[in-house]
Amino acid sequence: MKKTILFLLASLLLPAIMVAQPIQKIMGHYVNDSISSEGFSVSSSGTRSIAIILEPEELEVFQGGKIVAIRVGLSEPTKISRMFVIPVKGTKYGTRTDWECDMGDAGWNTLQLETPYDINLEEDEKLLVGFYYDQVLNVNALSFVNVGTPYDCYTYTKVGSTSKWKAINSTKNGNLSLQCIVEKDSYPDYRISAYGLKADNIVPLGDPLPFSMVVSNRGDKQIDANALELKLSIDGNQVATISNDAPFVDGYCNIHAAAPTEGIGTGNHVLTVDLVAVDGQPLDEPISQSAEFITYEQVYPRQKHLVEQLTSTYCTYCPLGNSMLNILTSQRDDIIWVGIHGNLGSGVDPFRSNQADSIMSYMTGGSISYPSGAFDRNTGWNDDVSIVNGLGYSSSAHEEVAEYLGSFFDFITATRPTFVGINADCTFDEETRMATVSVWGNMTDDFDEMMGTDARLTVYIVEDSLVAPQLNSGTWINNYTHNGVFRKAIGSIKGMPLNKTEQGKYNNVYETVIPSDWQWENLRVVAFVSRPITNYRQGFTDMYVNNAESFKFKKEGSGDITGDVNEDGEVNIADVNEVIAMILSQSSDLKGDLNGDMEVNIADVNALMDIILNN
Repeated sequence: MKKTILFLLASLLLPAIMVAQPIQKIMGHYVNDSISSEGFSVSSSGTRSIAIILEPEELEVFQGGKIVAIRVGLSEPTKISRMFVIPVKGTKYGTRTDWECDMGDAGWNTLQLETPYDINLEEDEKLLVGFYYDQVLNVNALSFVNVGTPYDCYTYTKVGSTSKWKAINSTKNGNLSLQCIVEKDSYPDYRISAYGLKADNIVPLGDPLPFSMVVSNRGDKQIDANALELKLSIDGNQVATISNDAPFVDGYCNIHAAAPTEGIGTGNHVLTVDLVAVDGQPLDEPISQSAEFITYEQVYPRQKHLVEQLTSTYCTYCPLGNSMLNILTSQRDDIIWVGIHGNLGSGVDPFRSNQADSIMSYMTGGSISYPSGAFDRNTGWNDDVSIVNGLGYSSSAHEEVAEYLGSFFDFITATRPTFVGINADCTFDEETRMATVSVWGNMTDDFDEMMGTDARLTVYIVEDSLVAPQLNSGTWINNYTHNGVFRKAIGSIKGMPLNKTEQGKYNNVYETVIPSDWQWENLRVVAFVSRPITNYRQGFTDMYVNNAESFKFKKEGSGDITGDVNEDGEVNIADVNEVIAMILSQSSDLKGDLNGDMEVNIADVNALMDIILNN
């Protein structure tokens, strides 16, 4: 009986004397167990350092806790010799705390800290967390994953005469697999943040505007579906209220929705998403994000995409770029390929010019590399200092790269509507060697809103079938044929304003003397409308090509035959068949546009039949 009473007393007293167990949570740029199966190398061989900086908003919920472990995810095995933590305030780095270790398996490697690191941070203080590892040739050990908002990584390296922590521009790869395990007595239920709002840049007038964003909770409570209240506004006017369709996973929720756009006009607008409540509880302050977008009403067919290749006859890898672009242009009929030549080392390229040098400098900020290329001058490469991408891929990758570039151009076609059509009359006078180029077309009524009043028409003259020596994998090819070689820009390399002749129309006329050593029969005019090319110091964010087309010269006085679509010198049923073939294949070639509406359709067949019947 006495023993039973003692057990009963102990069980009654137990709840009163139990100590709450500390809670462990992951602290990092992302908080799940993801590791990339394909690793990265970010520096040369040797023992290297790499680190992340945890920002104040990521650290706030962990204030007062202890880092009890640090873990590193590797895609391939390599030795990790040391881990460290350094507080950062502004540009000043505090006392470094580090721990020796010997680990490095593929997967997660966790170092339990014998002495936990106390998180007692000052206002706006950050933490730099990193490790030293062995970078081995051909070993891609570092894991980056596309989870959460990507943050840059840092390495300690010499910059000028001093050594410092320097960003390595790794955000395009995602977040480094580096996390801390933090132990704390308790965490708040909610620590909500929202980020990464992305909306379609441009949508048809009246269509819903697709957008996405991420909401995270670094607190302790699980948030289920339909727990968030988000208010959508366009230009300050509320248009909808939405919630989250799915629950939070690992503290994150991806929001994918669409905002109604009825009642707004064409042009520039701002979408604002305000997170105002969670689980029915209003936030002290709404979390607000905004994104700009454009609505449009009228478009023209895409004619051609523009590839501006940077190349040199002294570039031993440039034939690789040529081979890959040959595959691309053989697969598609909507590509104009212009080869812009420059010198390399002490080698003087026979097709180099001052204009070519200037164009390449604008595109690259002066750091020209061969072979490379700009693709509709689009910034789809997520590069802040260049609009070109390397083309020196090995031949085994050419099919894959050509397929990727084709998909990229399809993406541009789908996301960047065309607001202008391009036609041209190009004649050459053999006696005076004067070339006359008249570029004309239609513009949408809202062209200035869509493209800006500073949009430019640029006109290149290029030459095909040029034979000159070309270095190829260390060997000179004496009779290498170069096509689409940039010869000159007429007007300006930066383009000229569109000369608007009447409502919705433009016509720019140029004259230039063709040098005697240029074969006029092999010359072409490449005309394109774009945002203006800018100095690289102003950033590469707004130079894209909206439409492009290529035209052959005709001898002055030879005359054009209206309706001669197949250019056989006659107008007959063969030309009707040519137009029908264009319609069926949805060709972007506007030779069949006989009624001047910048489209090839059944109306052009009717116009052609009228020409035939009236002749």
